[in-house]
Amino acid sequence: LPFIVSGIISIWVSYKVGKLWFDETTGLLTAAMIASTQFFVMYSQIARPYVSGLVISLLMVYYWSLYFYKKRKILYLALFVLFAALSAYNHHFSLLFAAIVGFSGLFLLKDKSHTIAYLTAGVFIFILYLPHLGIFFSQLSQGGIGGEGGWLAKPKPTFIFEYVDYLLQFSIWGWLTLIGVVLFNIITGKIVRYDKGLSSRMLLLSWFLLPIIIGYGYSVLRNPVIQYSMLIFSTPYIYMLVFSYHRKLDSIKKTIVVFLFLGVNIYGLIYERDHYNVFYHQPYEELFKTALVDNADRNVFIIDDCIPYYHDYYFDKYGHKTDYFTKRGSQNTISEFIDVIKNIENDIVVTHSLTGQELQIVKSLFPYQTDQKNGFTYEIYTFSKIRSDKNSLVNSSMIAQTNFSEHTGSWKDVSKFVKFDTLEHTYQCELVGEIWGPSLLLNINDHARDGLGVFDISMKAKIVDTISKALLVSSILENNETIYWNATNIQDYNPVSGEWTNLFLSIDIQNALRSRSNMKGLILKINVWNSSKSNLIIDEIKVSLKPGNPKRYSLYRNITYR
Repeated sequence: LPFIVSGIISIWVSYKVGKLWFDETTGLLTAAMIASTQFFVMYSQIARPYVSGLVISLLMVYYWSLYFYKKRKILYLALFVLFAALSAYNHHFSLLFAAIVGFSGLFLLKDKSHTIAYLTAGVFIFILYLPHLGIFFSQLSQGGIGGEGGWLAKPKPTFIFEYVDYLLQFSIWGWLTLIGVVLFNIITGKIVRYDKGLSSRMLLLSWFLLPIIIGYGYSVLRNPVIQYSMLIFSTPYIYMLVFSYHRKLDSIKKTIVVFLFLGVNIYGLIYERDHYNVFYHQPYEELFKTALVDNADRNVFIIDDCIPYYHDYYFDKYGHKTDYFTKRGSQNTISEFIDVIKNIENDIVVTHSLTGQELQIVKSLFPYQTDQKNGFTYEIYTFSKIRSDKNSLVNSSMIAQTNFSEHTGSWKDVSKFVKFDTLEHTYQCELVGEIWGPSLLLNINDHARDGLGVFDISMKAKIVDTISKALLVSSILENNETIYWNATNIQDYNPVSGEWTNLFLSIDIQNALRSRSNMKGLILKINVWNSSKSNLIIDEIKVSLKPGNPKRYSLYRNITYR
């Protein structure tokens, strides 16, 4: 509720700021954009420091504006100090924005007394922030959320254009409406001129651009941190800038224009972005509904990565308990995870937040998939040990395989080490003292053109020497350079000498390439690396492809998933 209230207040304050800087039309249109676009609607319902920072920073700008553009009252300056300090505490990027606004005021000062008062205000902001300074430097020293081992990629050079497209909800109607209204005003009438004129508009442009430039530079040169959410504090001012250029409108025309933008944005929000369908299906709720409601009459086991007390909450909510295993805090090895799955006596398994490798392990023991739910940041799978009245899903296709007597796909070194096993009456690949085994090259663009797809690889192998360190390897090549590499080691499966072991490896293209959309020229290479040169026997290798989850990041990206 506090975040929804903050969102509502943000709409009102943005109107007041736009009206103060230019006129009522500018304020109304700025408020309309904040009230109806997905960016602001979404964060007004998420308990994170974005909409709170938005309302605080808007209030900071409002009192800063009153001080510079209305009257140099100490009360306005004091309230600016208060909200600037709160912005600094709220988030690093609202701190950055407060600093940019604060330094902007230095260029508007004209006499000595006001300069002293304003510099004193800056000192008070710093004093109020002092208790947090140690935390700030500690967090700064830890880098960001990208880089090696991080999940956030460096921004592309097209970041700012993609961000502006996101602000208009990737909607052609949003673009046409904005461009049409601006061109109409330019062509058919005299643009309203204001006393603040060009200097104020340049100030608004700098407020919008500087956080992007600084965040982009830091992300490229040091560690990726910049995301759309962090720019929410400085975004209202690009709306103010764009809507400051308009003709004088009477009340009827003003109402028509405001409702035109509201209508286009709301249409895009509900129908084009499918916001309420995607946003209101959150992972944990869907997981437990699948397990406890959809499969209420079945013997279900849940495997997830939930905080343990979540289970108790949902068990109480749905009045039904079931067996479960959570990865959270368990730090299980692959072999230990396999033991957990082997010991499940239930007929049905519902999974959430498993790796592709773990999903393959589950499916090897629960071979019938009966359901799959894709949503924002989650995939929920349902597997069964036995065939049931529920239809089994076939959502993957075999694209390459070899059992060393027959094969599909462009395999290399398949027949080089093949021997016929007279006991098992099968052809097998035997690597003795060899580093490299069979390999396969796949053109990703032929199989996952849109950047969505999961390649599942399995290999049945046997070691003779317990020190064997054979790996099943996947890599993605671009211009003969490796841009992604992953592997699974046979030792992770706790193999027994002379017995067959199943190895699994998955490559989710969306995650591996960090949502890159252009697959042209990318090659997926799958190969066996017998790094210890020990005796390794391979019975078969299979590669299958299943669809990726287009909804996983759909609240932030222009992905068609209907």
